[in-house]
Amino acid sequence: MAGQRATANATALAAREVAATLRRDAPAPGAAADVLRAVLQSRDDFLLVLRNRVFVDRAFLAKSKHAAHAAFVASVAKRIRLDNVAYRFSAGTRGVKRSSCRPVPTAVIAKVGGHRQCGALVPNPYFGPDLDAWDVREEVVPFATRSSKALWRGNISSRPCDKDAGNRARLEACALSVERPDLFDAYCPHVNGCAPRDPDQCDAAGERLVAKTYGGDVFPHSAATESMRRAFRAPATIARGYVEPRKFASSKYLLHLPGAFTGSYSRNLNGLWRRGAVVLLWAAAYAEFYFPALEEGRTHLVVDACSAPSVIERLNADPRRAEALAAAARAVHDTLLCADCLARYFASVVDHFRRHFALGPVLDHDRRSIADCSRLDLLEVRGARPWRDPYGRALPNEHLDLRNVSVDECVRLFSVEDG
Repeated sequence: MAGQRATANATALAAREVAATLRRDAPAPGAAADVLRAVLQSRDDFLLVLRNRVFVDRAFLAKSKHAAHAAFVASVAKRIRLDNVAYRFSAGTRGVKRSSCRPVPTAVIAKVGGHRQCGALVPNPYFGPDLDAWDVREEVVPFATRSSKALWRGNISSRPCDKDAGNRARLEACALSVERPDLFDAYCPHVNGCAPRDPDQCDAAGERLVAKTYGGDVFPHSAATESMRRAFRAPATIARGYVEPRKFASSKYLLHLPGAFTGSYSRNLNGLWRRGAVVLLWAAAYAEFYFPALEEGRTHLVVDACSAPSVIERLNADPRRAEALAAAARAVHDTLLCADCLARYFASVVDHFRRHFALGPVLDHDRRSIADCSRLDLLEVRGARPWRDPYGRALPNEHLDLRNVSVDECVRLFSVEDG
């Protein structure tokens, strides 16, 4: 019972931000029928739930990560009955640009500048596509027997300056491993995945441009150091071999770096919380759905290139605090990121969409005028075969369990008599 209360409280903290987002995005929502018509006209990004069944247009599946999101929602619907809802979905790693924000239900997987960006946050596609597969048992390694180094593995690429913030942070962390191998085990897995940009080529202008375009806060930009320059010139020095995800449970400290693509979320963080280690988040501006329920200093620690060495030294000198932080990180998984937790949170987002935009009376009782079935090519998404890819590639459409919806069936779905 106590565990259920903790989960409910954590979910409520995360969902509270959804309500605040909707008040900012659509302080005076239009008529529900007009809102729904606007959503359903966006064939390549709407998702519809009717009678606990998940529908998308065929055009929806042309975009990367959309298949995984649809399969995730279908997986949620097998655990919790979802109320009728329709919303737009963005799988962009940065979220939605200011210029693209609309006063309609919109779900996003990350916000590069933090919570002030538009869109309601939902779990990223790498928690799925099948929630049953997400709930796996992890090997338990006694904390005292683990390595006392901060572990990380990931690629570094050379991106344009306005997209290079995550790679720059990764280069900083890898450079620390060369300087302080007694404290850090942060490397690229292979030399061919380690191609950093010259750290002297980009200043903070790129990060400021991103914040202006998307809204929110500016990613913290650090000055180039000599160790970063050496690592750039000799990338082989920061490549140390692949580490299987299950082996992460052999380290006391797990370092998380922002994503290489844009400096926003990285799927690697999804699985760190359950591994019984202290989670160290590199300082960044981005937000994911559960971040409002985190508490720096209790559930995790925030570090950067300047603070990280001393933080790890203090943790090594205070094993009781380190174990308490590791236990709190595990609680993040157990109360926010377990399969049932993810399902409950998503159901709460559906509820917020319905209440804020007053969707219920239309979707539940009078939806005849909101869709033109002659213009839609509906598919029912019933689930997906398990998909795990070490390179982070999106779920292929052929892994989906799909059913074609005829125009006649579409008309029946949107008829008031169909309930």
